[in-house]
Amino acid sequence: MTLSIVKSPAVLIFTIGVCLLSYTFRFWTPNLHRPTLTDKSELDADVLVIGGGPAGLSGALTLVRHQHDMIIFDNGRPRNQWDTPLHVLPTWEHRSPSQLREASRRELQATGLVRFVDEKVVQVEKIHDSLFSATSSSGAVWSGKKVMLATGVDFIYPDIPGYTENFPERILHCLFTRGFEFKGSASAGIIAADLASSPPHAIILGEDAGKFAENVTVYTNGDAKLAGEISELLTQKGENNISVDDRQIKGITRELQTSNVKLSFERGPDRIESFLVHQSATRVSREIVVQLGLETNARGDIVTSMPFYQTNVTGVFAAGDSASPFKMIPNAIFQGSNAGAGVARDLPRRITKNRVNRLYRHRIHGWLTDWW
Repeated sequence: MTLSIVKSPAVLIFTIGVCLLSYTFRFWTPNLHRPTLTDKSELDADVLVIGGGPAGLSGALTLVRHQHDMIIFDNGRPRNQWDTPLHVLPTWEHRSPSQLREASRRELQATGLVRFVDEKVVQVEKIHDSLFSATSSSGAVWSGKKVMLATGVDFIYPDIPGYTENFPERILHCLFTRGFEFKGSASAGIIAADLASSPPHAIILGEDAGKFAENVTVYTNGDAKLAGEISELLTQKGENNISVDDRQIKGITRELQTSNVKLSFERGPDRIESFLVHQSATRVSREIVVQLGLETNARGDIVTSMPFYQTNVTGVFAAGDSASPFKMIPNAIFQGSNAGAGVARDLPRRITKNRVNRLYRHRIHGWLTDWW
């Protein structure tokens, strides 16, 4: 067969022409490449997904498996705005989170069930349990039967000069996702403030840092009472490799030659650390929380019920950083998938009126790509 094709110029030219035509359809006619939704309802989508990060993308992929169409709103402001490499995510170790989002977007767009609106949602209104509207930053209004919130959170940085300039390169918020890269360090410091302001939590972070640095110091930033409590608990645990410093931090600067960080204090000598660890407080977008009347906890996260992350408002689900104390991508993906399943279970056909096969594949392109 191969020899006959090679010996026949006409067949060879025809074959090459068909291949080129196939690629033309694949790359230059995306509407023919993707399946087409055949039974659009009077609403814009079954589901409005607010947030285009790992939680929202994972939830959308789950919803696709039940043939639900959706709009994903993405304001382009991920929590990891620095695009530091991902860790503890199988198959994506050391790779870029922005590349992960882009790969997921392409995958979802190819389904024919997902549209992206790259705008911020400024208002969400519940009409009834199966009708919601979302207004984007351009003023456009979108309607859907259910809402999945995957808005993420923003860091709230402590009022320490030089902190933001050194975060997250030398001030680490999670030693599972960053600590390994600092193994063999001479010293590390823990800033015992915000989420790390309780003695047990500060010591946990100190013991974590002790796996990568020879010496660890917990800095309580002027809180002498907290320093005493941490010291007492360290003694009770028999932990001799962690020290405590209660001085007020005046500033944090980078040593250009070594990339170490220098802590200056209101009194006494400076200290040099290979890296610092601090878990900042975080903030969920209050506008949507207030507009929908969502319940939040003491940390400011949206309260949900397991296993499908339903909020206190019927028809609204929340997943990812905005609804969990564990603000890391593997957890966001897990929550997004479960929330997607919960949304899907809330949308049986008696509510959606969807067909049992909602997608049409164009015959010409289907024949070409199947052949190729």
